[in-house]
Amino acid sequence: MPVSEIKQDAILSQRLLDAQAGVLGSMLIDPDTVPEVLSRVRDEDFAEKKYRLIFQAIQARFRAGQAIDPILVRETLGGGVDSPWTSILQGLMDVTTTAAHVDDYVDALRASVTLSNLRTLGTQLAEADRLEDAQALLDQMRAQQVSRPHVQAMDMAEGLERFFDRHNGEEKPQYLSWGVPVLDERIFAEPGDMVVLGGYPSDGKTALALQFAFGIGRNHRVGFFSYESTRDKLFDRTVSRAAMLSYTKIKRNQLTEEDYRDLLELRPQLTAPQLTLIDAAGMTVLDIQAYSQAHRYDVVFVDYLQKIAAPRGTRQSDFERVSAISSSLQQFGRITGTTVVALSQLSRPDRDAKTKKIRPPVLSDLRSSGQIEQDADVVLFLHREDYDDKQSNRILKIAKNKEGEAMDYVRFRFDGDLQTFSRIAPETPAPPAEKPKRERQPPRQVSFWADGGSFQDTPWGKGGSS
Repeated sequence: MPVSEIKQDAILSQRLLDAQAGVLGSMLIDPDTVPEVLSRVRDEDFAEKKYRLIFQAIQARFRAGQAIDPILVRETLGGGVDSPWTSILQGLMDVTTTAAHVDDYVDALRASVTLSNLRTLGTQLAEADRLEDAQALLDQMRAQQVSRPHVQAMDMAEGLERFFDRHNGEEKPQYLSWGVPVLDERIFAEPGDMVVLGGYPSDGKTALALQFAFGIGRNHRVGFFSYESTRDKLFDRTVSRAAMLSYTKIKRNQLTEEDYRDLLELRPQLTAPQLTLIDAAGMTVLDIQAYSQAHRYDVVFVDYLQKIAAPRGTRQSDFERVSAISSSLQQFGRITGTTVVALSQLSRPDRDAKTKKIRPPVLSDLRSSGQIEQDADVVLFLHREDYDDKQSNRILKIAKNKEGEAMDYVRFRFDGDLQTFSRIAPETPAPPAEKPKRERQPPRQVSFWADGGSFQDTPWGKGGSS
């Protein structure tokens, strides 16, 4: 081994020893630090055997509800005054000047352990002679980079104080905006929530998700992970919608000089959103999490959930795989505070024996696993009013909403050539019977995420909020 590597190993080993000593010394000096340390540190984090035994002794006493001090810990370790443990424990307290920095010691320990494990896995990766073994090691390396979260808890007294602070009326809550007032008024999506957008094939899920992501990208960092399309195809669809430019012309490479001039004028609007389009084929949930954390995404779109690859080396049924993926996505959001919007295919139902029609989707139609329904905070269903008519208006229904109202729906006109969903505003309500009746106004159609606000005038009528 080169001298430089030996020196580097020595430095890392010393850092790990210092961090272990700081954590244990803090626990011995101040027993009040023990609960917090135990929630963040595991016995396998202590590479030094004597330190691991000390940690296990403290852990055992804490779990048994017994007092913790150096003498009692020494007795648990099985030694008297003349035991070697006496000098070891005393040495730990001597090198730890104060327990006030215990959080820093824990952070240093976790960082040192992670780096040490990565170096070990890196050595194994360099020696791997099969692709499957190398991929499994890469998964382990990504898992090492996902830090163990702090345990967040509060008692009722603290909860009341936090309630008053959060609801003092001085600050307006910031929820994810969908660009559609009826959705913004009912869906209170926060960091860490999981939203599922389900639909039958070819109903426009990807186009609607891109429209949402483009608008959300104005105020948040958004990553769009696609298992269905390449990033270039997604960008073409985004340009078509944002510039109101024929998608057919784009695909046939028939843009005119006027089209290019319009695109140059729209360049600031097209490049303003903090939206990244990612080719996700072959990526696991762990890959998505590692990439998202590295790029600090606030919101992640996944198109679509059932296409996410299972962890390498695992053999599961389709039901087990999708269930595990759904749970992993939810935990990824909870742990990192990332809002996850996952698209989901639906199982195609049988036609009604009498009407011969395909019914609107229900929660049990979420394909492959009921776990998706359980994990999601919000479930939206997109479907055609008439399944057999591709030009039919689309219905977006709030099928599940943990924090607000459900069962409401919004009607859209979908223009496939412009990749645009335009909201059909509710009809004007009929006046009271005692007043003269007026002619009913036709439905209005408006698109959302326009530059001036949620709505935009369209060729089909003037827009407005509902």
